[in-house]
Amino acid sequence: LTVYENVAFARNPKYDRSLFLPFTDLSNGDGSYGGGRYIDVNKADLDDLVIDFNKSYNPYCCYNDKYSCPIPPAENHLNIRVEAGVKPLKH
Repeated sequence: LTVYENVAFARNPKYDRSLFLPFTDLSNGDGSYGGGRYIDVNKADLDDLVIDFNKSYNPYCCYNDKYSCPIPPAENHLNIRVEAGVKPLKH
């Protein structure tokens, strides 16, 4: 999986160890938000990273159409259903 670093955050000591992991899975649009979900990763954990999908969350655009959210890249698509983490609100 590919993780990303926000350059502006990297300059801020409060967030300089934070990385971003966007992903999609087979539950998207059928049990979870169709556009994918995100997980925050600490740089210090990269050598021995364990991904806790219970900590996955929805992007802001899941809740408000005024937000434009990053689309997870194809290489971050998991060919399984991730039945963990935040689920979207039912309308």
